[in-house]
Amino acid sequence: MKTMTCREMGGDCDMEISAETSAEMAKKMTAHVMESHPEVAEKMSSMTDAEHDVWENEFHKNWDAAPEEK
Repeated sequence: MKTMTCREMGGDCDMEISAETSAEMAKKMTAHVMESHPEVAEKMSSMTDAEHDVWENEFHKNWDAAPEEK
C-alpha cells in the first residue's frame, strides 16, 4: 500500500489517496479529480498524447518514490 497526495499526482490539493497498485492509484486519482477539481479534469481530457506521456512518466516516478506502508 502506498499513499500519495493529489498534488503529488499533478492535482490541486493535499488530499491523501491510498492504493495497492499504480493502476488503482490512477483510477482513484481520476475519480477524485473529476469530483473535486473539474477544471483539472477538463485540462487532463484535452491533453495531447505527448502531454499525457509526460504526466504519466511523472506519475510513475512519484509512485515508485512513494514509501510502502507497513
